[in-house]
Amino acid sequence: MQETRHAFSLLETVITLALIAVLAGISVPLYRNYLIQNDLEIAVNQTEQMLNRARLLSQSGEEGSMWGVNAGSGILFKGSSFASRDVKADEQYPFAPTITVSGITEVHFSKIYGEPSKTGTITFTAMNGKTRSLTIQAGLGGASTIVLPGDDVLMRIDFDYIKNNGNGSAEAVTFVGPDAVRYEDGEWIPLLTDGQIHIDEGLVLGTTGFAVERRSGFVRIVADGELENGGKEVVDAYITLDKATVESVENDIGDNECENPFDGVVSNGVGGDEVTQPNVRQVFFRTRVTNYGDGILIYWKADPSRWL
Repeated sequence: MQETRHAFSLLETVITLALIAVLAGISVPLYRNYLIQNDLEIAVNQTEQMLNRARLLSQSGEEGSMWGVNAGSGILFKGSSFASRDVKADEQYPFAPTITVSGITEVHFSKIYGEPSKTGTITFTAMNGKTRSLTIQAGLGGASTIVLPGDDVLMRIDFDYIKNNGNGSAEAVTFVGPDAVRYEDGEWIPLLTDGQIHIDEGLVLGTTGFAVERRSGFVRIVADGELENGGKEVVDAYITLDKATVESVENDIGDNECENPFDGVVSNGVGGDEVTQPNVRQVFFRTRVTNYGDGILIYWKADPSRWL
């Protein structure tokens, strides 16, 4: 005897479709959220890999250059800045469009020491509002927990703002000593190595960047003038010490004496020079040079031996 098979009724079909719709309404957003979260984790991991690789390339002096990371575009670049990089050397690690990057989006590392040009936080925000962050610290490893006698004392100059008028030609670069050894923006400059202070017998004026002379216990930093009528260079820079503190800052003398650098008045005019100390390891030097230059003397003291 043949069994009779009944088709689904209209009500059963409607209920089944409704259940499918409900399940789809739950599972699709959950799956979408999972994908976005996965995109976020990938962006963080890729950026961490890029930072470590850029630091190692800089330390090893790969192709005689510094290397850096532009987190906003997901590119590891060759050079001291993303804008002036060698595009042929780009290594791309693209992020999903669901991720946005904020905070420190660009950093490069110094040769030999592998120190970052900036410290702070890179923040990754997913489309669903979730965030993750990476903190860039000295050497990507954080501050030292032990300071021993003979630790190297370093200084770096991070240029914050530059504006040239007329025949002004200021650049984000530093020239050290009588041989005008060139250091790029944010590159560490040795002041004391293996217990020996670096001493320069003079400096070279007329360069396109700051001129630096290292002496026993202090460093002289000069933005040279000698510009034609109408020429002006406005330069703001942070001068940061590592393993040392700033004891005092004095005005230079002669043609490179600043105009009232400690009066708290800042402008882009000739008299707008200003020197402040954001913290015990840093000086903020604002120069406005025309015919004459601006110079300061920073007296420093190496950190004492200590155990934490």
